[in-house]
Amino acid sequence: MANLLHDLDENRDHYSRVLEQKPSLYYERFDQDLLEKQPLTKELVDKAFERLFPHKAGRLLDVGCGNAFYYPLLSRHANEIQGIDVCGPMIDEAKEAIAERGLNHCHVQEASALDLPFDDESMDVVFSWDFLHHVPDVPKTISEITRVLRPGGRYIALEPNIMNVSIAWYHFRRRSEWRLFLQNQFSIPRKLRNDFDVMVHYDNTIISFLNDRTWYIWKAADVLTSIPPFHFLSFRYFIDAVKRG
Repeated sequence: MANLLHDLDENRDHYSRVLEQKPSLYYERFDQDLLEKQPLTKELVDKAFERLFPHKAGRLLDVGCGNAFYYPLLSRHANEIQGIDVCGPMIDEAKEAIAERGLNHCHVQEASALDLPFDDESMDVVFSWDFLHHVPDVPKTISEITRVLRPGGRYIALEPNIMNVSIAWYHFRRRSEWRLFLQNQFSIPRKLRNDFDVMVHYDNTIISFLNDRTWYIWKAADVLTSIPPFHFLSFRYFIDAVKRG
C-alpha cells in the first residue's frame, strides 16, 4: 500500500509540475490572483479566518504554505507569519507575491514539517490548510508541531472531509491525494490527543469550483449541513487543538 502513496519527494515533484505546467488545478487552487478573480471564494476564506482567529495571534507558523496565495487575508490575523513548504518553486512564487503586496511581517522558506527550522516553544499558533493528509509521517510531523508550540498554543488544521461524497470522489481520482483515505478525521485527532486538548468541527469553506453558477449548490449544501447530523457531510473538517502544559 505504501508504494501507492506519494512520499515526500513525490509530493515535492507533483507540486513543482503543477506550478511549471499550470494545469487547471493551478488556477483552481493556487493562482496568486484567485481571491481577486473569485470574490465568493474570497468572502468564504475571509470569514473562515475570522472564525478561526477571533483574537490576533502573535507568531504564527503556517506548515505546507504552498505559494501563500491566501496571505493577504491570513496576514491580518497574526503579528508575524512564518511559512514553510517542501516545494521550492512554490516558495519562490510565495516570496515574490509577499514582496509585491508589501506583507513585511510574512516570511517563507523551503523546509519540511518533519524537521522544522524553529526553536522549541517559539510559536503561538501553528496553522495548516489541506496539509495533514499529504504528509508521509503524521506522528513525526505532530511531534515537531508540538515541539515548536508554546504551552497553551493552538494548532489549527483545515482538512477535506472524507465523508462528503464529492470530496471523496475528487481525492479518489488523484493518486497525489490518496493519503486522505488513511489520514482523516478518524485517525489524525487520536495522534494529537497525547499532548493536546482536541476539538473537531465541520465547515464548508472551499476554494475550488465556486462561482456564480455553483454558488446556489454550495448554499444549499451549507444549509443542509447546518442541521445535525448532516454536519458530518460538510466539505471540510477542522481541528482546533490546544497544547497542554
